[in-house]
Amino acid sequence: MILNVQKRRFRRGDKVHETRNYYLRYRIGDMPTDKWASLGVTDKQVAHKKAQEFIHEREREESGILEPRIVRDAARKPLTAHLDDYMADLEKRNRVGRGGRGGRLLKGRVLRLLGDCHWKLAVNVTQDSFVAWRSQRDDSARTLNHYQQGMVSFLNWMERVGRIKTNPLKFVPKVDERGQRRRVRRAFLDAELLKLLNGSGPRGIIYFAAARTGLRQEELRQLTWGDVHLDAVPPFVVVREATAKNKKEERVCLVPEIVDALRSHQPETFAPSDLVFPNGIPRASRLKVDAERNGIAYRDEDGRYADFHALRYTWATFLQRNGISQRIAMKLMRHSDIKLTSKVYTDETQLPVYEAIKDLPRLGYTHGYAQISGAGGQKLSQPVVLAAGVKVKESPMFDGVRRTLSQGGVGRKMERAKGFEPSTFTLAR
Repeated sequence: MILNVQKRRFRRGDKVHETRNYYLRYRIGDMPTDKWASLGVTDKQVAHKKAQEFIHEREREESGILEPRIVRDAARKPLTAHLDDYMADLEKRNRVGRGGRGGRLLKGRVLRLLGDCHWKLAVNVTQDSFVAWRSQRDDSARTLNHYQQGMVSFLNWMERVGRIKTNPLKFVPKVDERGQRRRVRRAFLDAELLKLLNGSGPRGIIYFAAARTGLRQEELRQLTWGDVHLDAVPPFVVVREATAKNKKEERVCLVPEIVDALRSHQPETFAPSDLVFPNGIPRASRLKVDAERNGIAYRDEDGRYADFHALRYTWATFLQRNGISQRIAMKLMRHSDIKLTSKVYTDETQLPVYEAIKDLPRLGYTHGYAQISGAGGQKLSQPVVLAAGVKVKESPMFDGVRRTLSQGGVGRKMERAKGFEPSTFTLAR
């Protein structure tokens, strides 16, 4: 152990200077090098006393009797203040993105939990209190898991930076979402989409852009004319890192129809930084009004929704319906898993299943059905000639000779074979 109370010296130019306050130079336990701690005083006796208190505290921390100072200080700090630090760190690391919408949702969910569960300090957060809150909620399983994930992410950050020793919600299981999805989306039919575009005024071009590019709501909201390249070969839009959900910049090719529509929407004079849709993107409530006013069911009889994100489903389904390969469709949708494109975002009810099979080659097999006659269309029993003029009436329940389950009577004898029960019979000749 090395303990020295002294003033630090440093060189400035050709002169050696000494600090006004005293420092503690120490090495405890397995520390590889010496460390310095400012004692913040100019009196040497006071400095020695503060040095003893510092070492005593460090020894208690090393032995586990006392929590580290950063944990003790964090324990007295309100969770709302920690949350502000967490959000600032997220923004600095550029992880919120999407115009801050993801960050606002995350912060809102955490604040909701802090208020409902009465969590003011880190010590108040417990598994029991969270499970009790969750059991009283009537939200969908997906929503409850979003709340849990937001809080767990926040507490994981506090653990990583040393503000808590362990995340108390780390091992709380999530709610099983299988079979509990409340919002199932569908793709717009072509006729529905056309009515929506023509009947929504200036919002029509926004709906059309979403349905023919697959861009998400926040990606469209931050799309600038500098991202749109209508005269390129091929034409495309750039989804920037800052706006993309996966934080990857990608190019999205444009079909000619949306190129023409965007060119008509483009103002005569604009700057590359100008928004393509300066009036904003319609919310789900606005689209619901537009849809119902144009005779489109916002929620169909099967309970599926045609909301704004359903326009992205419409794009994926449109690609599949028109023979685009799944690999190319996955690229246009910017998915990392082809199953997400083919199974989740494709509305299978719109796929031309029957049209794909109705013209398949025929085998040429024909089956002789019993004749149908009479007003009721009853099947008539027809005599069947077996052999030597013997006739047996064909039962409507069988497609051949009637067979009895009992043993044969007069004129019949059972076939016999070794090793198994008799199961067939022949007519006596």
